[in-house]
Amino acid sequence: MTSWSVSACASLLSRLLEAPPERGPAELEARLRELGVELNDVSADGSALDPEVRAFVASLATLVRTRLEESRHADQVRERMEMLSSASFEGILVHDSGVVIDVNDRLGELLQAEPHTLLGPHTITDCVAAEDRADVLDRIASGYEGAYVITGVRRDGSRFRAELQSKQGKLGERPVRIAAVRDVTERERMLELLRESEQRFRDLTGTAFDICVASRDGVVVDVRGRLQEFLGYEVEEVLGRSVADFVAPAARLLTEQAIRGSVPSAYFSTLLSKQGEAVPVEITGVNSSLGGVPTRIAGVRDLREVRRLEAERWQLQHQVERMQRLDSLGLLAGGIAHDFNNLLVGVVGNAELLVTSVQTPAEQEAVLAIVSAGKRATDLTRRLLAYSGRGEIGAPAPVDVSELVIDLERLMSSARAKGVVISSQVETGATVLGDRTTLTQVLLNLTTNAVDALESSQGRVEVRVRRVRQPDSRFDEAIGATVGPGDWVLLEVEDSGIGMDEVTRARIFEPFFTTKQRGHGLGLAACLGIVRAHGGALHVQSEPGEGSCFSLLLPAASGAPRRTLRTPMTEVDPCRVLVVDDHPMVRAQMRRSLELRGFTVVDAEDGDACLVCLEQQHFDLVLLDLTMPGLAGPELLSTIRQRGIRVPVVLTSGYGLSSEALEPGSFQGFLQKPYGIGELLEAIERARSSR
Repeated sequence: MTSWSVSACASLLSRLLEAPPERGPAELEARLRELGVELNDVSADGSALDPEVRAFVASLATLVRTRLEESRHADQVRERMEMLSSASFEGILVHDSGVVIDVNDRLGELLQAEPHTLLGPHTITDCVAAEDRADVLDRIASGYEGAYVITGVRRDGSRFRAELQSKQGKLGERPVRIAAVRDVTERERMLELLRESEQRFRDLTGTAFDICVASRDGVVVDVRGRLQEFLGYEVEEVLGRSVADFVAPAARLLTEQAIRGSVPSAYFSTLLSKQGEAVPVEITGVNSSLGGVPTRIAGVRDLREVRRLEAERWQLQHQVERMQRLDSLGLLAGGIAHDFNNLLVGVVGNAELLVTSVQTPAEQEAVLAIVSAGKRATDLTRRLLAYSGRGEIGAPAPVDVSELVIDLERLMSSARAKGVVISSQVETGATVLGDRTTLTQVLLNLTTNAVDALESSQGRVEVRVRRVRQPDSRFDEAIGATVGPGDWVLLEVEDSGIGMDEVTRARIFEPFFTTKQRGHGLGLAACLGIVRAHGGALHVQSEPGEGSCFSLLLPAASGAPRRTLRTPMTEVDPCRVLVVDDHPMVRAQMRRSLELRGFTVVDAEDGDACLVCLEQQHFDLVLLDLTMPGLAGPELLSTIRQRGIRVPVVLTSGYGLSSEALEPGSFQGFLQKPYGIGELLEAIERARSSR
């Protein structure tokens, strides 16, 4: 065998590897001859080789085939990797400390760039949004492995949300990092919509319910909402406990039925707070799942505020109905009193005329009895008018309520004789703007009723007067004016008597309702009307056997109270008087009463007739009824003054005087029907003197 040098063998092997034979030694021998290698001991037909050469050739062939298989396997792996890389839905990049050394086509598509342009040190910084760049570089520096989401920037400047999955790897012996990039813009949008939807659901649930409870087999597994504020428990105190532990005993059966699904999804129940308070609730439950496990979800709504508002609404409705009933009764009472007053003008006036004309004592006694009965009827109608709020309260003036209480104590000496203790607590300067006479009537009526409530037994009556700026909550239920912060005078009359039940309290201000054996039931009705006419409010607190307390609030006033002294009547000079009234009996009685005293009287039945008379004749005074059909008193008075007629006017009415519709100074006097001849003459004299 020809000797082979190491270099010759290496050269031969290299040339064989460039074009390796595919079959056995025969092909290898032929291949060697092609390469110009001469083999010794070759037979004539070339079929035999020297054994040593043959062994060398066989070894060489095995080596070549092994290298061939390795080459083929490497080609197949490379082809598969290229196929997977090109078919991948994710962009892939390989970088070394931020320097990109390889990318796939998908990454070029994501970034709208040619793959080869993405190689180098600037790709990561150029293709990551500025707000995420520092975070990405920190993760690269720390060797972070895992997924995270950033905002990517394409070559055209458009942005998209990208998820990066980073992992450490090797390229040969070179450490590299491999990152898979996926466009998750749509996924992130859907997740954001889902988060918004969940937030809306939580907001809606939080608005509709105070807490939401998840339970399995009656055991609480989750609680959301205002649990601590609602029931006083922390979440940890509730989890793992039975739902029944927080339900009032009377409602547990219904709760168990709801958990089993045998009652409607919405029902009312009662829970127990940590402090033991019974909490009325409305529960809406559905069967759902939590973590894939069947779960009962229940929304719980606190009804304490709802029940409170319902109670207030019922109370307000009750007060409105009560006020409407009292107003209706007042309207009826005022109408009756007005018409009755017109009748009493004729009755009392004609009776007074008869007193001077009858001869015998028996006739005089009969006529005086008529006058006395008429005056009692007058007092009755005035109480009716006071209840209706249309009675005469006089010219408003400062009145010291404390002074009225002190004066009242002197009048109640007879009650003290019966063993009744009457005490007072008054605050100086408790002044209101109103009428002293009617306010005295209110105080006298309330105190008399308090004494009567003791039923002739020993007891106490206490009268208190003070100024307040913030009335307490009891006046939320008061009758009369709306009460709020301000300057008020509080008058309280409290007794230790028999008290009243709810039915009696609801009717005590109705006219003609009374619990006394004797009485017409107009005392408290008149008190209510007077208080309302003064812009005040009245509240009654009473229980059977616990006594009663009447509380009045009147608007406070500044200024010192003053008393007006009436001068005795002197002779009245006769004059020409125009009587304007729609009631014939009133006009006839006025004519007779005044003509007997030397007056010249002309009467008119309505406003139009009055204006005709004033245009055609001269009068020294006009007696004008305020309530007439057609052109009523206020409009007629305004027309008279607009025409420049300056004649003194005395207004008359079966109701009280309401000055809101009257111009100040347009009239010189007022008479409330019924009135006597003395009151009439005095009003005429004062009106003429004022002119």
